[in-house]
Amino acid sequence: MVIGNQKRLKIKSIESDPIDFDIKEIYGMSDEELYLEATHEVESEDKNPALWAKVMTLSEGDHDKAKYQYIKLRVEQLAQSKKEKSPVFTKKTVDEFSLKYMPISEFSRIKSIPEKKIIKMIRDGFYIGQIKDNEWFVSRDEVGKEEVIKKSSTPSNIPKHSKQEYIPVDEFAEFKGITPEKAIAMIRDGFYQGQIIDDKWYVAYSEVEKEKTSTQSSSSSFFTKLTNGDFGLPKTYWLFGVLGGLLFIIPVALAAAAESLGALIFILLASVIYSLIVAVGIWRASDKYQGAKVWAVLAKIAVIIGIVRLLVDLVSLGSI
Repeated sequence: MVIGNQKRLKIKSIESDPIDFDIKEIYGMSDEELYLEATHEVESEDKNPALWAKVMTLSEGDHDKAKYQYIKLRVEQLAQSKKEKSPVFTKKTVDEFSLKYMPISEFSRIKSIPEKKIIKMIRDGFYIGQIKDNEWFVSRDEVGKEEVIKKSSTPSNIPKHSKQEYIPVDEFAEFKGITPEKAIAMIRDGFYQGQIIDDKWYVAYSEVEKEKTSTQSSSSSFFTKLTNGDFGLPKTYWLFGVLGGLLFIIPVALAAAAESLGALIFILLASVIYSLIVAVGIWRASDKYQGAKVWAVLAKIAVIIGIVRLLVDLVSLGSI
């Protein structure tokens, strides 16, 4: 047996053809490490009984020859085992999402936990997961995490996650214009990434960056949030609906007093467009509202009445 700085090895089994492979390319282990592991094993009481019995028989009871045969065959077994454990990529290219997340079925097999329980643990903040194409995926970082997260008095005792990576759910909810309860529900449903740290909910800061990236200009961001109802029902209804609508009264009155037909038509059209945008925002904000349902119902009734008034205004505008 020769132990040296050999990059490639040809390991010949007594009962098989030579096997040629690059050990240094298998799971990050060098040939020296494999030989050292096999040597320590044969010198200890942890020898593989079946393999030892085989080499003793083939060596006709010669203890020293049996050791050499054991090391050769054991290195072959260790190398093959490491090779089988190395990750296999079936795709030629792997997107960024696949590098960060794995299918829940694969995570379930590794952890030996039913998929339904994993989904519940994601929703409860114990694991980080996402829904993509109506299927659940789990962060690959969770593979090495303990199933039971120990409670800690200080966040510094949590090695994987820190508050620099997460923001309190209250701050995130204020940023999104929704209630903290709604934000937590959306985390549980996989729409946002979140985590429980010290018995408190936190949202991944990447969700804030994602929101900032998705809107390029302040004007588009404002109208997008307005039409999506992200400002919340009270603010959308009273500030943008009631107060915003009153702001058009003065320009309309001035245009009518000046008998400026062009200005009057322009202002009325702007008022109609703005009212439609606000109506959509109020309706969607009502769907997201977590308070008493009566306010959401009344807001929708007000939207319907407002649309009827808009139709009347359009008819009046057409008769000018």
